Amino acid sequence: MVHLVGPLTDEIFSFLGPATETLADSGLEQTVLIVDDLRYRYQLPRFHARIDLVLVPAHGGVAQRAQAAMQALRDVVQSAKDVRAVHLHGFLPSLIGSYVARSVGLDVPMYYSPHGSKSLGSLRRVGDLMLWSLRPVIGSLRDLRAITSLAQEARVLHTQTETQSIDVVESPVAAAFFEVERHEVPHPLIVTGSRIHDPRAAELFAQLAVLLSDKALRLSFNWIGSTDQNSLVRLSAADVSVHDVRLDADLASRLAAGWIYLAPGRTRGFPVFLAEAMAVGLPCVAIDTPDHRDIIRHGETGFLCRNEEEILHSIAQLIDLPVLRAEVGEAARASAKRRFSEARFRDSLLSAYDLPASGLGGLSPLDLGAGGLTSATPSAPPPRSPTPAGAIDLSPL
Repeated sequence: MVHLVGPLTDEIFSFLGPATETLADSGLEQTVLIVDDLRYRYQLPRFHARIDLVLVPAHGGVAQRAQAAMQALRDVVQSAKDVRAVHLHGFLPSLIGSYVARSVGLDVPMYYSPHGSKSLGSLRRVGDLMLWSLRPVIGSLRDLRAITSLAQEARVLHTQTETQSIDVVESPVAAAFFEVERHEVPHPLIVTGSRIHDPRAAELFAQLAVLLSDKALRLSFNWIGSTDQNSLVRLSAADVSVHDVRLDADLASRLAAGWIYLAPGRTRGFPVFLAEAMAVGLPCVAIDTPDHRDIIRHGETGFLCRNEEEILHSIAQLIDLPVLRAEVGEAARASAKRRFSEARFRDSLLSAYDLPASGLGGLSPLDLGAGGLTSATPSAPPPRSPTPAGAIDLSPL
């Protein structure tokens, strides 16, 4: 199998890393073509040793990078002895892959994963225009088999692209997060974090820390993971402790010390950190976005908030009521075990690829009529009465 990927962000690797490892363990040879973005090179050693990695130069503009990716993919599929399937990760890779497959006459199953592509959201009109203008040379995305980590993304794919075969395969959470024991620190600690630079989330978290900075409350705030220099200055000024750790065991231990996990911004693709916090057993408070709505059942496994007032109310409840904090945390961990275990991911992925769970079989011919929208994701939270927005500006989310 050949995978074509743009920059290897955390959201993409949360699916691609376990997926390629599962396929490697099943005996399938794989080549992964990746745009060589220096910011994400730390991900490369995490791939299975049997996977061939091809780095596509990232210099130049979008057109130059697309041309380089196109040539690299063409070289791989023409030199390989037996390409059995192609998986395209992201909107631009899907255009490139579809064109190359047509141009070289490659007749194998083609899979597509949007991974939070803006072409399905804020840049939908641009994406639609590109698909329409390029249709004579790339065909239609409805001819691809879609695999997504998010049910809401599957619904958008179904309505906007008329994709016929869609499977929801939620990204897994590493065992370290399920195995760590909770060890709450003596005083309230609110944690959040990211493996990538996320200035907007850091800004919102710093604002919250300032709002709750009354010494009488004795609240502490931790940012876990990576951040850029400007965000580091902003977080430090708000008295937020920053812990730049990346190993799963270290991340899990840092999360396990917290009282509450806050997801202050939206992600592009599967919200990895939120799922990991749930697996640790942290009660989670998240901005009410479609991605978070897919993960949290409001009032049971966490709280979804639309503005500052709802965030503060949810945090206050969880701090004041230890029983509620424990119940929500336990429910979150139980939900994560059901949905985000590595075993469940493996079974779901092999089913989406039409591979037997017991080992490598044959990837089936493309069947557009048999696929359907599948998801075990809970429905959206019940409606709540409108609450006026406060000092934290959530409008860009």
